[in-house]
This record gives sequence, structure tokens and C-alpha cells, in this order.
Amino acid sequence: MFCRRYTIELDKKDDIIHLEPLGDIHLGNLGCDIEKYERRIKHIAKSPNTYTIGMGDYIDNIAAYAGGVVDKRWNPETVDRRMLTTEEQTEKFLESWRPLVDKTIGGLLAGNHEWKTINQKRFITDFCKPLGLPYLGRLAYVSLTFTHNKKEIRNYLLLVMHGGYAGAMAGGAVNRMKQLCGDFDCDVALMGHNHDTWVRPIVRMSYDRKTNLPVEKKVLLGNTGTFLRGYTKGVDSYVEINPREAKRVGNITVTFDPYNGDIFGHD
Repeated sequence: MFCRRYTIELDKKDDIIHLEPLGDIHLGNLGCDIEKYERRIKHIAKSPNTYTIGMGDYIDNIAAYAGGVVDKRWNPETVDRRMLTTEEQTEKFLESWRPLVDKTIGGLLAGNHEWKTINQKRFITDFCKPLGLPYLGRLAYVSLTFTHNKKEIRNYLLLVMHGGYAGAMAGGAVNRMKQLCGDFDCDVALMGHNHDTWVRPIVRMSYDRKTNLPVEKKVLLGNTGTFLRGYTKGVDSYVEINPREAKRVGNITVTFDPYNGDIFGHD
């Protein structure tokens, strides 16, 4: 597990800050909606007080053989010939992410599509170092602090993971993340992998010894979305072998109100 710190200096003490996680892009797959992904890149890059974090599965990275075994997902008809190899897909990702380097909170998570053939050292060398961004591994804490005039306004603890939940229904992912929040303290929990886009607040009860009162703590859970369409005209995709629901292409937004100590989310 990795732990990173990130500080944002607010221009005004009551500034509102937005976080748009980006992941499950799958560059190299013909189902990847590159235009929509690049529109989000441009929006984040040009929007004041808007940031991102890398959630993994930036590249599709599916080849006939991976790690010496046959990859059953391999289908030459779904590969974008402009990004045929792992290296070409990685180059495209680096090119696309460069406008966001100064707006990336924490760093880059690695996803299972990277893990298939890319170990930790190579991910750091090929993805993180060229962008000058920290490696977040598969699971990380990001301590996000907001300051004004160098004085701390608020701190939020983010639990971020690419994840491994593979259930068909979004409700299962909600339950899984609620379970994780029983094991990991956090203010915001973000997970990718299963391509859903949803945000849900939950409340955890605590106790204030000073006032002898019960205290409610809001925790925000979010599945961070995808830019891969499961069903694309003319593309015989892997998901069609066992058809499942179509996933909305896009991402979520987490909104921080440090001055009032609140968090919100929408998809």
C-alpha cells in the first residue's frame, strides 16, 4: 500500500474544489471513446480548481499471449491498428495526460490491464517517470490538505484503488465499498475496474467525548467510470460473449467544500 500527501493552496478560503478521477480508458481498443476522453482532459486542464487522479487501466494491453499463457480476451478485430502494441498505447496515454500533470492529485494507480504484462518497476519507468508523477500502486491513501495563506483549512483522507470487483450489478460494488470502509478509515473511497459510474454518500457514527454527543461522519463512495464502450457498431467485442448491461461512458466528480467541511459527488 502507498501513502501520498497532496496540498492545494486556495485562492479564497471558501473556494470549492472539484476532483474528476480518470481511469478505465482502454486506449488501443476500438471501443474506446477517445474523443470523449480527450474532451474531459481539455475540460480539467482549462478549468480553475479542477483536478484529477489516475485510476488505472489507461491502456487495453491485450495480446495473444501474456505472461506465457493464452489471453482468452484477445481478438485482433477489436484492436485499434494505430495503437497495436503496448508501447504505442503507452505513448498515446503519456501524450494525452501531459496537460494534466500539474492537476493530478496523488499520482497514478496501476490497473489490471497494466498488471497483465507490466510489473511495478516497468510501470514506474514507463508511466510515472515520464510524467513526473508518483506511483500509487494498486491501493493507496492520499492525504489531501487544503490551505489558505499557508494555514490549513481542512484535510480529507482519500482511499483510492483500481479494484477487483467483477459483479454484474452496481449494488454489489456499493456493498463491497461499504465493507471496505469498515476496514479502512477514509473520507472518500474511489474504485475503478468494473466500469460503473455512481457516487453515494454513507454516514458512519462516532462519539464526541467533549460534548457527550453522537457524531455523524459523511463518507463518499464512488465508482469512477470508463471510456470503453461495451457495444460498438462493427466491433465484435469480448463482452458480447456473455452480454451484460451497457456502461455509461464518462466519469464522476467529487466536490470538496473545505471551508464548511463538506463533500459532494455526482456522475
